Amino acid sequence: MPVHARNAPNIYTIHDLIPLRLPHTTLNNKPLFLDMCREVARRADHIAVVSEATRQDVIRMLGVSEDRVTNTYQAVSLPAALVNRPQAEVETELEAAFGLEWGAYFLHFGAVEPKKNLGRLVEAYLASGVSTPLVVVGGPGWMSEPETTLLNQAHKVHGSASRIHQYEYMSYPMLVSLIRGTKGVLFPSLYEGFGLPVLEAMSLGAPVLTSDQGSLPEVAGDASLQVDPYDVQAISRGIRMLDKDPDWRANATQRGRVQAAKFSQSAYRERLRDLYAKVGVSS
Repeated sequence: MPVHARNAPNIYTIHDLIPLRLPHTTLNNKPLFLDMCREVARRADHIAVVSEATRQDVIRMLGVSEDRVTNTYQAVSLPAALVNRPQAEVETELEAAFGLEWGAYFLHFGAVEPKKNLGRLVEAYLASGVSTPLVVVGGPGWMSEPETTLLNQAHKVHGSASRIHQYEYMSYPMLVSLIRGTKGVLFPSLYEGFGLPVLEAMSLGAPVLTSDQGSLPEVAGDASLQVDPYDVQAISRGIRMLDKDPDWRANATQRGRVQAAKFSQSAYRERLRDLYAKVGVSS
């Protein structure tokens, strides 16, 4: 159970209630998870969450009053040495390491687990008919076998080995290079408490296709292409549009950087300072 400090305000952070919202996507002990969350709700002086979607989940599913839950969002910090590397260096790296050209591949990254929706993404990608390769970066997570099996079958049945590149491990500097050089990040997750991959992608100038569920519309704003993650045809249409419309991609890159700035480290510090002040803690 969560630690509770005596004689001090106790602020707990709940990142998401996905085991309760989408119980089929996790292996958590659901009754135990619910009991733990209810105990947090009972004992907390205040609860911090990382999106308005999670805030509403906490209020609705745990019965916490609105004035006891504050959304602080999150922030992302990317090393300047990676962000500011000359594009020519990154292009050379992508060609040498992966045989990929700058702006000529799609990218999906994140743990392979049901809520990431990789199965529908692969199905939609194959149905889209685009020739742009898809790079999938992510190691096995919860219940990854169905998605992994689908990828293997896609290679065999559709002859897509040259179109879908899968890497279970990727160093962080190399992942940043892949994000910087992609034609678009594809992240149609079923549900996220926040959605750091979307924020990372926008911060690095990558156009984004994402989901219209959970927190993702909050994080992506109008800088992304949002689709129903349960609709394979909708995802497929989005992939085709992202592939064929360079003007939209260029505009999305500009809007994405503006949107990402709303989640800067300084903005996050201000939100935390306001939260601490609300419960009587001076910063």
